[in-house]
Amino acid sequence: MFNPKTLFARLRLLLLMPLLAFTAVVAQAENLTEDDVNQMVRDYILENPEIVMEAIGILQEREQAAQVASQNELLASVGTQLTNGANDPVGGNPDGTVTLVEFFDYNCGYCKRASDTVKALTEANPNLRIVYKEWPILSETSVTAARFGLAINELHPDQYQAYHDALLARPGSLGQDSEIWQVIDSLGLDRAELEEETKADWVQQTLASNQALAQQLNITGTPTFVIGTDILRGAYPQADIQAAIDANLP
Repeated sequence: MFNPKTLFARLRLLLLMPLLAFTAVVAQAENLTEDDVNQMVRDYILENPEIVMEAIGILQEREQAAQVASQNELLASVGTQLTNGANDPVGGNPDGTVTLVEFFDYNCGYCKRASDTVKALTEANPNLRIVYKEWPILSETSVTAARFGLAINELHPDQYQAYHDALLARPGSLGQDSEIWQVIDSLGLDRAELEEETKADWVQQTLASNQALAQQLNITGTPTFVIGTDILRGAYPQADIQAAIDANLP
């Protein structure tokens, strides 16, 4: 973020050395007061205003490079937990060469909108592997839907995608658990079997792990997509996500 005070302080340091060298011709540097130096820097900037924009550009480039480096370090620190979590549902091509990770919530309107984008990306990229990070952050029905999603993926993995797509296709928020049951019943799945599985320790551990991972990566909302070293926060257009996929092709 641009800070005028910080910029001036840095400019002052950058300009001080050559100015002192110049003024040494007429006076000893130690005889200059702080007010003298400040006035010299101010005068130089006023006479050469273009250096301000040049300095801002350099500072912005450095800050962007630092942000990229920090993000890469964060992604490296989570290792395979992000792309190969033991209980994460996987869509697309399970053996794909490019992995797209999505943090989502079934009650998220933007996730519902992004669902069609993810489908289109899957069709357009036969080598795309999708990792679904169940991250229920909006309501209790979000938690219930996520728990059943994980249970379905564990017991009936071939039905997970249908469950996932059906819930995200429903308009508005999930007002009651009955809406989740409707989808489960439409898939012909055993309610009692799934409900028992949702109580297993691994289900809560998976949701807690996803929460911790989101915090570690500074992810604050859904949907968020992670592709290689790119973190895309929000319902990005298909073209932007495709560009990130292309940039991370092996």
